[in-house]
Amino acid sequence: MAWKSFLEKEYTLPERVYIFDTTLRDGEQTPGAALRPEDKIKVAEALSELGVDIIEAGFPLVSKGEFNAVKTIANLGIGSKVCALARAEKMDIDAALQANVDWIHVFIATSDIHLRYKLKMTREQVLERAYNMVDYAKQHGVTVHFSAEDATRTEPSYLMQVFREVEKAGADSIDIPDTVGTALPTAMRYLVKLTKENVHIPVSVHCHDDFGLAVSNSLAGVEAGAEIIHCTINGIGERAGNASLEETVAALHFLYGIKTNIKLEKLYSTSRLVEKLTGITIPKNKAIVGDNAFSHESGIHVHGILGSPETYEPVMPESFGRRRRIIFGKHSGVHGVESLLKEYGFSHDREKLRKVLDRIKEIGDSGGKVSEEDVLEIANQIYGRQSLNRSTVRKLHVSKINREYEALCELVVAQELVNGRGVGDNAILASLNSAINAVRSISDVRLVDYKIHSSFDGIHPSEAEVVIEIKGEESTGRGLNKDPATAVAAAVASAVHQILTSEKFVKVSGERKW
Repeated sequence: MAWKSFLEKEYTLPERVYIFDTTLRDGEQTPGAALRPEDKIKVAEALSELGVDIIEAGFPLVSKGEFNAVKTIANLGIGSKVCALARAEKMDIDAALQANVDWIHVFIATSDIHLRYKLKMTREQVLERAYNMVDYAKQHGVTVHFSAEDATRTEPSYLMQVFREVEKAGADSIDIPDTVGTALPTAMRYLVKLTKENVHIPVSVHCHDDFGLAVSNSLAGVEAGAEIIHCTINGIGERAGNASLEETVAALHFLYGIKTNIKLEKLYSTSRLVEKLTGITIPKNKAIVGDNAFSHESGIHVHGILGSPETYEPVMPESFGRRRRIIFGKHSGVHGVESLLKEYGFSHDREKLRKVLDRIKEIGDSGGKVSEEDVLEIANQIYGRQSLNRSTVRKLHVSKINREYEALCELVVAQELVNGRGVGDNAILASLNSAINAVRSISDVRLVDYKIHSSFDGIHPSEAEVVIEIKGEESTGRGLNKDPATAVAAAVASAVHQILTSEKFVKVSGERKW
């Protein structure tokens, strides 16, 4: 549902919003995140394919590696404009120019707090520095994007004076950063409106999530006419992070009816890439890209979803490159169980379905988790069907050899015993690789994706999810174990087991074929 017609009664909305992605700069400043130059290139290429308009590739003056990464990205010839960050200092601007970027993001703080305790400068000195450095950058023929750091804690009349001055100096666009996330949507709307009354160049907002308002503040800026939004993939960034690109873009498209250049179907794959490369795990309940965003367990919800997805989904998961998941547990209803079992050829026997459901609820009440494979095994027992046995991890041995880990595994998959060896930078990757190598002895397997939620406390089970493809057919396997390395091996075995034991495969002369 787009609220555009309702909003236009009060606001003048832009027809299109440009996405300025700062995952590679502000996002990398997330505590604990550090991307290698080759990782930054992968992310930049993915962001360009996603349709991001401007990529802030980094801060060239930070280090030699950072400079080289920014320059390499700038020379890739990707579709996005490439931007570098620079303080209002000649050496910063020179470094950005040497990196061959399209845009330079020049910034200087304007709040009295920053002037007094960080810059040790007067308002007049900051005003002069901002003008001179924007003018200096423009003399070199680049697009200049100017930010007044800590704008939302700057006295508004002085902030407007700074903005008017840098526009005179040749700035191509103005950014309003909510540097410590203290703005309210009403305040951001006011500041953007005020800025657009004082300058005649595009206005941008850069919002942080310290109070959980980054996306709301960004959208409020758009309501007041901001044409550019700064954001990051998965909302990563300093402290509590930045405005999440996927949430912001989804709201613009589906709630505001405002266009962006973002290819929505690539959002999830880009999110997963950033998650894996940064090591920053997305919470399960994260909007759009979290594991639970399109998952349903409640019997009432599942019944509605099976009848018509729009009953409990505001937008289809396929729009974002996602799939709907029915989760089984103590909240499940008979319709969800029936839907799964129907796919595997079980008859509609209300009494038996109820028994399957009762067993699922027993497991859920005891705190256990129930996978699709668990449901099928329960159904086999209750329906009296011959079970093809469950996939299992018979043995797993992981050892560290010099700087690498080596894993040796023994799995039972579709009634066959398979062995594999794998190495990796850690025990989990070594186990994953050993399991993949093991199942390749019985089928042509391709690893599509994997994800692990682990407590690492040895008490609560780790949960692994692995997506496997065999001859064009995708399968998702899940594994539970106190040891995350065992959980990921179990997930591989489960995914392959599900495909090999389905009716799509038949055994011909000892070889599995379609």
